[in-house]
Amino acid sequence: MLTHWWLAQTPPLPGLLRFVFYAGLLALCLADHPSPMDAPRLVAKTERRFYTPALALRALGISWVEPPMLRVVRALTIAAWVCAAVGLLQPVTGILTFLGFAFLHAVNSGLLGSNHSTHSALYALFCLCFSVSYDGPTLDRILAEHTSWPLPAHPGSALESGFAPTLLLVALSYVMLAGGVSKLRNGGSAWLDGKGLRFYLVESAEYARAPFVSRAFIARPGLCRLLAGFSVLVEVSAPFALLVPPPYRLIFVLAWSGLHIGILLVMMPAYWVQMWCYLLVLDWYQIAGFALGRHLQAVPGPDLHSASAYAFSGFGLAFCLTLLVVLVRQIEQWPFTAVPMYSNGVAPADLTPPDRGELHGRAVRALRGHTSAWPRPWVSAEIQDDVRLVPRDGGAPVPLFDEVAELDVKFVRWSQYAKVVRGVTIEDVAAKPADRPDLTGPQFPAGRFLAGLADLVREGLPDWPRYARIELVCHTRQGWLPVGCADLDEEGPSRTTGTRVSTVTSQARPTSGRTDS
Repeated sequence: MLTHWWLAQTPPLPGLLRFVFYAGLLALCLADHPSPMDAPRLVAKTERRFYTPALALRALGISWVEPPMLRVVRALTIAAWVCAAVGLLQPVTGILTFLGFAFLHAVNSGLLGSNHSTHSALYALFCLCFSVSYDGPTLDRILAEHTSWPLPAHPGSALESGFAPTLLLVALSYVMLAGGVSKLRNGGSAWLDGKGLRFYLVESAEYARAPFVSRAFIARPGLCRLLAGFSVLVEVSAPFALLVPPPYRLIFVLAWSGLHIGILLVMMPAYWVQMWCYLLVLDWYQIAGFALGRHLQAVPGPDLHSASAYAFSGFGLAFCLTLLVVLVRQIEQWPFTAVPMYSNGVAPADLTPPDRGELHGRAVRALRGHTSAWPRPWVSAEIQDDVRLVPRDGGAPVPLFDEVAELDVKFVRWSQYAKVVRGVTIEDVAAKPADRPDLTGPQFPAGRFLAGLADLVREGLPDWPRYARIELVCHTRQGWLPVGCADLDEEGPSRTTGTRVSTVTSQARPTSGRTDS
């Protein structure tokens, strides 16, 4: 029964659908920004001090990839992608497409802060590695009919089953579920009462694609409460899509798409790629048959008692278990995500900062994977940790990112900047005695980080002498607490070795909810 659910409940993917999906996804990934296909450009515009390589890349000994190499990987990925779309050398070209895209996606994960908008594409290309189609416009079929071209999948093979769309349905349902769980875990009642959603709508109003819709939502707190509850209901009910027969999945897909379209109208993120991936989980034989008024027969079913069928089913179960662990532990390690974006659900005016004495305990819990112990900022108004420049004349400190953006010295996207600053703050506070989070010095993580930034400031800001020092601060109930500092009159390590800091491009720090999620 279990093997039947994995391989035979969903019909296999038609060759025409594979072509349409691959071609459309490639077009979307080339047009969407930022996307993994942007990796060469994004790396070229990112100061290396702010790059955080994914654990998977570090395990391979990769801490940085130069843009020329990324352009080669991108070109090879596109070539494999086109071959996969026309059905040539299946499933090899599908596997190569996934590997190339996965590498670019992993590189991007260290550039963009938190971004889950293309995880669905990554999962879809991964699932297609377990599928071949020999009907419709596939070159493998055409070549096999006229030459001795070999076909890797024999009749009844698990590769010609419905395993790929079923596995993708599991992944897509997980993404929706994880978003709902994060809202309940990180936002709780503040999200369900609509305050969190309304705060994000206000912050995103400048970027709303349908301003009149945004204004209507903002002006009606009751409507925000209703929409906040609806969004969680849609997300946490996603796993039920795994239990209904394939024809009824359309109901879930329409609900998911409606949620994405609502976000598209009133906020910054655009989930075109994720909506496109829903094409693969629908029963197109029944949809086409209904449209044509006749029953369409799928290819013969797979052998459910073969070794490959049992292997695929076992892999599917292991995949489900992995996603469950990611969800429970709220793991944010590429290629997995617990979808925490826009889930804090508390406007800064309603947020009670931690007491100074709580910082160490919170930092330790955050290092152990409890992301809610130290909330992430999704818009700049939520900043709880920052780097500031302190003027020599005793004036008010200036946020480093604001000063850099104002002077057109660009070095990193804001979302990645906020991620790095938060991470350094957590690591620094956890490394100090519980009662002395204000200790400073080069022996602590914040001191080492700021020493490098001080060098960058001296190289990048023409008027840097008007600042005395650079400091890392944390917002507490007692006010902004400096947890690290570096004197700008002291030469940093990279300066003394003669390393120049290149002037690169970044996204300006958002003032009204701009994110890259």
